[in-house]
Amino acid sequence: MIPTFKTVLMASALALGAPALAQESPATPPAEAPAPAPTAADVDAQLDALFGSHEPYKAFLTDLKKATLDEDKKSVAAMVSYPFTTKIGAEEKSFEDAKAFIAAYDDIFTPATLLAIKNQTYETLFANAQGVMFGGGGEVWASEIMSDDPEPKSQGIKIIAINHL
Repeated sequence: MIPTFKTVLMASALALGAPALAQESPATPPAEAPAPAPTAADVDAQLDALFGSHEPYKAFLTDLKKATLDEDKKSVAAMVSYPFTTKIGAEEKSFEDAKAFIAAYDDIFTPATLLAIKNQTYETLFANAQGVMFGGGGEVWASEIMSDDPEPKSQGIKIIAINHL
């Protein structure tokens, strides 16, 4: 029987006093355990740190999902910060109020945008100092809107961007 290179290498390692080298090593390093999935508590903590409270954002996601699923265009339009600008096709369109937004609702909320909202879970919500993102590609962004008054007041969480990807 002719020894293989591997057998010769292991025998040489033993002869040189390196028993650890003589042991077979796995062909690939062991895989690292995947990072644990974020929990609602993780998202709560992140939103609390960023915005002071997670409750309004959690409620907004629930309300937006329900309104879009129910095709309640009036409720969805009330969740938008005006004036609002987005691209429809290759053209940038601006909407001054809810009435104009509702008239273009079906062009603004494409099937892909609606699917991104439908599939968004609270546990996978992305947030940064600009707001929260719905959809894995940033299809919809929302943030707290403050009034322009000398003493600004919250106008609530509103949609600030819709990106058609």
